[in-house]
Amino acid sequence: MALPAWREVALPHEDIRRGRFDESTFAADLADVLAGRGPLEYRDPLTFFRKTYPTKGMVRLLGAVVRRLSGEKGGEPVVQIQTPFGGGKTHGLVALYHLFRSGEEARGTELYARVLEEAGVERIPEAKVAVFVGTAADPLKGRTPWGELALQLGHYGLLEEHDKARQAPGKERLYELFRAAGGPVLILMDEVAEYVARTVDPTALHKEGGSLEGGRAYQTQVLAFFQELTEAVKVAPQVALVMTIPSSAPYGEEGERALLQLQRIAGRLEAIYEPVKGWEIYDVIRTRLFEGIRDEGVVRKVAERYFELYRRLGTEVPDEARDPAYRERMRRAYPFHPELIDALYERWGTLSTFQRTRGVLRFLAEIVADLYGREHSAPLIHSAHVNLANPSIRRELVKHIGNEFDSVIAADIADPEGQAKAQRLDREMGSEYVRFQVASGLATAIFLYSFSGGERKGASPAQLRLAALRPEVPPPLVGDALGRLRELLWYLHEASGLYYFSSQPNLNRIVVERENAVDPEQIRQALRERLERIAGRELRVYLEPHSPQDVPDTKELKLAVLSEPSGSLAEELLEKAGTTFRTYKNTLFLLSPDPNSLGDLHRAARRYLALRSIREDRTLYGQLSAENRHRLDELLREADGALTQKLFMAYRRLTKPGRQGPETYDMGIPTVGEASTLAKRVYEYLKAREFLLERIAPRHLLSALAQGETGKPLQEVYEAFLRYPHLPVLKGWEVLEEAVRKGVAEGTFGLRVGERYYFQEPVLGIAWEEAFLVRKEALPPERESVVDGEKKGEASSEGVAPKPDSSEEEVPPDSSGGEARPERVQEYTVKVRLPWNRLSDFLRGVLMPLQREGAEMELQIELRARSQEGIPRATLDKIRETLDQLQAKVEEA
Repeated sequence: MALPAWREVALPHEDIRRGRFDESTFAADLADVLAGRGPLEYRDPLTFFRKTYPTKGMVRLLGAVVRRLSGEKGGEPVVQIQTPFGGGKTHGLVALYHLFRSGEEARGTELYARVLEEAGVERIPEAKVAVFVGTAADPLKGRTPWGELALQLGHYGLLEEHDKARQAPGKERLYELFRAAGGPVLILMDEVAEYVARTVDPTALHKEGGSLEGGRAYQTQVLAFFQELTEAVKVAPQVALVMTIPSSAPYGEEGERALLQLQRIAGRLEAIYEPVKGWEIYDVIRTRLFEGIRDEGVVRKVAERYFELYRRLGTEVPDEARDPAYRERMRRAYPFHPELIDALYERWGTLSTFQRTRGVLRFLAEIVADLYGREHSAPLIHSAHVNLANPSIRRELVKHIGNEFDSVIAADIADPEGQAKAQRLDREMGSEYVRFQVASGLATAIFLYSFSGGERKGASPAQLRLAALRPEVPPPLVGDALGRLRELLWYLHEASGLYYFSSQPNLNRIVVERENAVDPEQIRQALRERLERIAGRELRVYLEPHSPQDVPDTKELKLAVLSEPSGSLAEELLEKAGTTFRTYKNTLFLLSPDPNSLGDLHRAARRYLALRSIREDRTLYGQLSAENRHRLDELLREADGALTQKLFMAYRRLTKPGRQGPETYDMGIPTVGEASTLAKRVYEYLKAREFLLERIAPRHLLSALAQGETGKPLQEVYEAFLRYPHLPVLKGWEVLEEAVRKGVAEGTFGLRVGERYYFQEPVLGIAWEEAFLVRKEALPPERESVVDGEKKGEASSEGVAPKPDSSEEEVPPDSSGGEARPERVQEYTVKVRLPWNRLSDFLRGVLMPLQREGAEMELQIELRARSQEGIPRATLDKIRETLDQLQAKVEEA
């Protein structure tokens, strides 16, 4: 069952709901209260007491002062409210002012009742109240603190001389002033450290015509006054002095000096109170921002569901989140998640310009108004839900850390147009999860954890799960999104397991800049180098041929790897070798990249080159942090592997010769991480599709014979498989040899070597280059078959078998008794007419034997070609071109 949205349970105050709240509502100013101006929440006693949560510190402070002014035991004369800057000090002074000036108006409020109980009295005593606010007083021309004190107590004349001379009165004169007041006296002094520091402000002194020496002299008198004042209050009955001194000075070097001196003066006499402590900040926030909680049962249910989530996550969240006390903490912090308030209070609150309580309240009011207006539906308000795209919210943070972070937020985290990298990543995660905005939420949380007044900055993944996870969000999303943010964001850094933002660009930004500097020629060269590395040796590889002459016309199996998708160059390579037509077409295969994969491939190469250039830049590499150097090495390894993988994914278009022209196949995307080479991948693909054979059935050898051919030299049979695209290509001669042995033994065909025929018998120890494949039906009826060394058949003891061609018959001696022919002749001329498809037989059986005898030959060819459909002129032009290339002398055409 889904948990209800926080805005259905906790109703913000009306001014927050309408987005019309005044920021001064959260900035108590004692001077404004004294002057009767400022927000109603501070100047009206009843409204103030109703909206002030009675923290233990506040009750103890007011109770101690009441006891002192009532003359009861246990009330300290000098009280210091000392908390971190903006930690509710002024709020405590305003409470004291209203309590003793208009206490009866606050009667009936919880705070009033708790104070009476704490003090152990029945009513608040009447007292004169004197107020000095260091931020409102003029240290150069205004009254002195002692002059202001005497004026408000109604006896200015006692200290008029000292005031005009700007000389501090002694303890006795101050004691006399208290006696003249005639009753309990409460002295409230706010921001005295700043006042002391401003007495020597060079700019103000120069403007007013004063000197630094004069300022120093007056500063000495002011410090002396506070020394005498604390001594006088200590001995005067029913007089109390309450001062606010911050625990850290926000006023620079002079502020630090003034703070140290004031702490030394008051340190021996004061009692220190903290108005807001620990978990009380949650109650203060709820009281100041919300009208109330509609159903505490829902609050307990929400806390329980979150606590169950953290118990299931185990060590993936901080240990404290799995402690039962954290469940109560979530209940107290509702409708906020404790981690958001802690981040603001404990981190941003340590910045000198971010006032701890009022700053948190003002910022949270902005957040609540924004989320309420956008109908935020989460059960609690997390750090991840702070809308940094809202100009008011962003400005509230940027003004404390520097305007340069405005561009950091817009680039990486949140942009009003939704173009920040984290926002784009949310959209990429899919419609099912985009509503959770996990990526931009994580980036926002990291930003809030990135700043503090000390060294503590950054958030661990465990802390970020608290900041982004809620019961309906799948926990793995956080890890996935965090990993993607680490890869994409420009200003996100990681150190010692903590993520944080900085105004300095991270490795991602440096990589992008280096990527933009990569030249296209560098990409081309890098791809060629990588292609050389993965080319392989299973086929003879030729990289990036530019013309047909770059790939020779040989009998070995070849792979030409093209740099661009196949086109006209592919056709030229398959048709030609140099300027002549390619003879062994069936031995050449082309590998080209898929056009749709080139973009990814070039991006992978660009990234690899960028990372490598950073790694090789010794100066830049040395400036990187240890974490970034480690990450760079990791990214470089990943990019190196990715480039190889992208090459295999891109180079998958295989082109081979076919019956009607080039045929192209998509080999598909290879398995990731598969160790291979381009040549091996092509080889395996050809083998799987039976385009390339490592073994061939003997009957398939007969397909190399033309129709009507009774036989063919075995060398030509092999070459047929290398030449004609309609035939499969053989891995090598040994494939043919194995098939021939098997075919002869099985009786599929016969084999003639010289004058010896082989049929249905083993073929051993022959001269393969002289072998002639013979169809079974063309074998002579009388032949010799040798089996196990024994001769069988009807041939003569000489073992001479009949010749298949009469032109090769042995000529018997002249039977007329004349002389026999001479054994050698000087010249032999023959003019024959034969079918064109027997031209290879003529070459093998006529020309080659004459060549072996060392005869010089001149060949005259007469060709007559007829076609009923007509021979295209373009074909005749190609023939003439070929004859020219062959250096043939055309006598007639």
